[in-house]
Amino acid sequence: MSKVSTSVKKAVFSEEILQDPYPTYARLHEEGPLHYIEVGKWAVWSIVSHAECASIAKDPRLSAKRAKQMLLPLPISRQSEFSELARMLGLWLIFMDPPEHTRLRKLLNKGFSAAAVEGLRPQAEAIVDQMLRPLKHGSEVDLMREFANPMPVRIISELLGVPQALHGTFVNASRAIAVFRGNPNRTVEEARAAQDALIELTEFFRKTVAERRRNKGNDLISLLIDIEEEGEVLTEEELYAQCIALLFAGHETTRNLIGNGMYTLLQNPEQTAQLREKPELIRSAVEELLRYESPVQFTARVLKEDIEVCGQPIRRGWTVQCMLGAANRDPKQFREPNQLDLKRLNNQHLAFSAGLHFCIGAQLARLEGQIALLNLVQRFPQMKLAGPRPEWASTFGFRGLKSLPVIL
Repeated sequence: MSKVSTSVKKAVFSEEILQDPYPTYARLHEEGPLHYIEVGKWAVWSIVSHAECASIAKDPRLSAKRAKQMLLPLPISRQSEFSELARMLGLWLIFMDPPEHTRLRKLLNKGFSAAAVEGLRPQAEAIVDQMLRPLKHGSEVDLMREFANPMPVRIISELLGVPQALHGTFVNASRAIAVFRGNPNRTVEEARAAQDALIELTEFFRKTVAERRRNKGNDLISLLIDIEEEGEVLTEEELYAQCIALLFAGHETTRNLIGNGMYTLLQNPEQTAQLREKPELIRSAVEELLRYESPVQFTARVLKEDIEVCGQPIRRGWTVQCMLGAANRDPKQFREPNQLDLKRLNNQHLAFSAGLHFCIGAQLARLEGQIALLNLVQRFPQMKLAGPRPEWASTFGFRGLKSLPVIL
């Protein structure tokens, strides 16, 4: 294993990779499974191998407690200004290790069982129908603004029982957190925006939880208040944090699944026609779209002890980055990885990660993706891209479009 060439290092987090990371991923696969990537004044070890990413995600010698590490790209003199940001993110389930993670996951699983999620299908279908019905055939629309952005936040908001008037606030707060989390070269301004967004959302959920304690409903917040497992309950701080995390994940990743998925389908009209004619393909189609244009491009772990990764000794305290987007194009795992195949079998993609931190909302994201994409394909069979190639949002970790102009 050798270091990556300087040209590849610069390309890993550049404007070029935002628009199309896959040629760079292919070069990295050719060079080996592990790469030393310099990011500004710090560096990470990045894994592109599917097998190694899956293994790292399950390895107890690595920690998910990496909220404080997110501040490392900031000037040392400014990092203390954002201790509250690190503390609040550290309360999210994805940034916890056992036994805290085990306890919290067991409590939250009750709200995201397969039966509970499938029970949301009629509600999700009704929301999609309400949002698509006003769109006119032949009109030009920005599919991100009109549908992919608001649809997931509307569903997760209804699930949490929060008012529609606040949807715009939630979208803006979610984007601020995504920009901070998704960019290795984080800035002080991005950290401040994310911290302000988390404080604002925490205050909102503090008031909302207090109101739900007085007047219980059928929403997820009321369920989380009542959840108890072997005498364990969610603390107040944990409750606010998980509501924010669910709002963020429920919006950010699903908007990207819908936007990326529809953009990919529009570029592959023959396969889209097959899906339109055989709607039963939608489940495998969504899995393939998750693999082909992964909404989450990387996740990270921090070494709790000195270990070897892909034969390379790495010291305790270093960050190892699992490049999920690259792993999902690994030729050693997937036949013709750069070809879209909506009928692909045994699709063991890592779009939702793996192991203890496999995405708790994966089934909900799948459900929303299936309903949204199938409705778009069937209702607008003549849909086509409008104008030049759309621009991707400037978040390396969360791959999604800024806009998607289409003619319906």
